[in-house]
Amino acid sequence: MTFLHPEFIYLMLPPVLVLFYFILTQKEPMADYFDDETLKKLRVDEKRLTLRQRNLLYLAVFILLILAMAQPVIEEARYKVGASRPSVVAAIDISASMRTPDVYPSRLAAAVKKAEVFVEAAGREKIALLAFGRDVYLVSPFTRDRRALHRLLEGLDVSGTGERGTDLMAVLEAAAGMLEKEPVKNVFLLTDGGRNGGLEAEAAYARAHGLRLYILGTGTAGGTITDENGTAVPQPLNPALRDLAEATGGAYATEVSGQRDVLRLLSLMRKRGGADEKEREVVRYGQLFVLPLGFALFLLLLATSSMSRRERVAVPSAWLLVWLLGSSPAVHAEMFDYELLQQAQRYYDAGQYGRAASAWYRYARGNGDDARALYNSASALYRQGSYAAAAKLWAQVHTSDRLLQFSALHNLGNAYAKLGGTDRLKAAIRAYESALRLQNDPQTRENLERVKGRLMRLMRSRMGLATGVGRGGGEASGPHNVPKARKAPVPKTAERKRKLPRNGDAGRTPPGEMSDFEAKMWYGRLDGSADATHLYKITPETAKRRDDADPW
Repeated sequence: MTFLHPEFIYLMLPPVLVLFYFILTQKEPMADYFDDETLKKLRVDEKRLTLRQRNLLYLAVFILLILAMAQPVIEEARYKVGASRPSVVAAIDISASMRTPDVYPSRLAAAVKKAEVFVEAAGREKIALLAFGRDVYLVSPFTRDRRALHRLLEGLDVSGTGERGTDLMAVLEAAAGMLEKEPVKNVFLLTDGGRNGGLEAEAAYARAHGLRLYILGTGTAGGTITDENGTAVPQPLNPALRDLAEATGGAYATEVSGQRDVLRLLSLMRKRGGADEKEREVVRYGQLFVLPLGFALFLLLLATSSMSRRERVAVPSAWLLVWLLGSSPAVHAEMFDYELLQQAQRYYDAGQYGRAASAWYRYARGNGDDARALYNSASALYRQGSYAAAAKLWAQVHTSDRLLQFSALHNLGNAYAKLGGTDRLKAAIRAYESALRLQNDPQTRENLERVKGRLMRLMRSRMGLATGVGRGGGEASGPHNVPKARKAPVPKTAERKRKLPRNGDAGRTPPGEMSDFEAKMWYGRLDGSADATHLYKITPETAKRRDDADPW
């Protein structure tokens, strides 16, 4: 056994012992007038604890409380964990010159693939993704979630960007704002350098703000691109990029096939950035402070009670001590919260979504309905296909974290849309509208419009059944059938649509329901397989607000 905070013993125990020494050795006021034998004969025997005995109990209580504050523990296990590394801003050039096909299939496509290699190889660094041309766009804030970064890079849609000009100063200003509080400011650039010429101003700015630039030059010296008039315009790789990287204490590499260029830059970044390659040891302790604390409470009840020394009485404090000792496993279980979260993430990465959802749910319930854990549990249920259960948990997420609340409402709408039906589609619309009030996200707005369209088609189909315009064009049901002579005619276009076969089998899709083909397209959009990563323009001022920069 050892103490995590022995300073409480060194600083508090000596004064307490001195104080009780004077308390226990002081004489009674009557001792000035009578000797001890006379006082013993005069004193009435109350069959109770004496003052000296009570003071001794109080002394024991104080000693036990000091021991509890010193936090006694026993060692349970030791773990090897890797040391954390500095944060990195990775920026991809999306200017028009990056469309040059001198690198197959284009400079931009090759840069995105190299960024994916960098994200995969940078195991413990926190990475933020930027895209830049004439302006700078935030693709992702700082995160260690490699799966999310890969998903954003795979869906990076810059087909409509094509910005003319590469403003390296703008991206350096944005990176400086995001890395303002970091001890090591590493920036990984994938660019062709834009205009030819020196980059002395950019180098001076980077040095003044402590930025270390690691640049992967994407392109060749003989690259050309065809403009609107069909004229070949030279777009050579800017040779000044090497001088820019070396002037800031970073490194430069030219894009080559394979991963050697990216891995070389990452190795130099770690070596020059002061990252500790050694693993560090973490010890997990079992807490024992409840034992002296419980015993102190028990002695305190004895000292403050008026029970007789000779009569047998009930001692409720004993039950209190048993309760405290019985509750110690719950206190001990709290020490495994971090391990429970790690286990949930491992289950999720392995595709065991049911177990991951259960682990996150247990953590949430044990930590005051933690919003993040509830959100993760619902995400795992959604991936498993349990849309109703996922919707129930997402509806319970209430947090001041604007991004987390927005994400919960957005996904709540997706879950309701997956369930289908008029009521669930209406609930999905309400969820999307609540999410849009927190953040005007294009994907949320697109999902909202699609669900509205689906709900309108469903309601029109049901109205057609109610008025007799059904699949077979028969009469309306009920005691008051419309006479055949007055039956509402079926429009030819609608009749023609009903006769068209779907997937080789006409008539199997009930009115108001989706066909297999429609459902596949619909679910694919909700799953995000057709989604593109949206670019959000940032400025150096918004980049400094790491927690609330739009859209996060």
